[in-house]
Amino acid sequence: MTVVKLGGSIITDKGVDFSYRDEAVRSIGRAIASTGEKVVIVHGGGSFGHPIAKKFHLSSSKPRRSSEGVSETRRAMFDLDARVCDSLLAAGLEPYAFSPYPLLAQAGRKGSAWLRAMLVAGLTPVTFGDVVHSKEGFRIISGDTISLSLCESLGATRCIFVMDVDGILDRDGKVISTLDEEDANRLMGLTSSDATGGIALKVKEALKMAASGTEVAFVSGFRPRELSKALKRVRFHGTIVRVPSRD
Repeated sequence: MTVVKLGGSIITDKGVDFSYRDEAVRSIGRAIASTGEKVVIVHGGGSFGHPIAKKFHLSSSKPRRSSEGVSETRRAMFDLDARVCDSLLAAGLEPYAFSPYPLLAQAGRKGSAWLRAMLVAGLTPVTFGDVVHSKEGFRIISGDTISLSLCESLGATRCIFVMDVDGILDRDGKVISTLDEEDANRLMGLTSSDATGGIALKVKEALKMAASGTEVAFVSGFRPRELSKALKRVRFHGTIVRVPSRD
């Protein structure tokens, strides 16, 4: 079982509010369908959720007591999710959209039994970054964090981050074929205005996944053949995350 995280930068043009890349998502959907793998898809907010979240100061790090902007942000995310599901359906998949809340409310493998049933039935579950409430207030839960939760609750063997670049890049813009903790620590200094933490959060969550035994890869969504290779566990152009055993 594989969790595929579609970054907001590949499904939308982050430079243009509410822009959607239908053909890119269709190509990704066709690549997934061609492998026959059981996949759960998580997507980010891109130019739909992030501009609104930023406008109302909603973030993943600082909860807000006020509910201002919550409905508007969620509406944008549901709009984007509907478009993603339409593209995946056109590509030959059978998407099953769901809010991440049930997963969060029923943490653990037992709570994800309904999700397993969807996979067994031949559906492709699709969820997204969202706004959730806690004792401290409202906050964004990113698609990267949701992907980590899914890997843990489903016991996923792999997680593939699909981006608009060929993988994790070093400071010279070259692809890091194998990323370890030392490389990651050097990259943690990268900053982003992204409401969900940008590349630094992706790397942080990827290290957690790898440490728990999940294979983690980063690949470009503009290279669907490379995505297919990553899903099939054959050599591909991108980044693999390695974490040494703690034993």
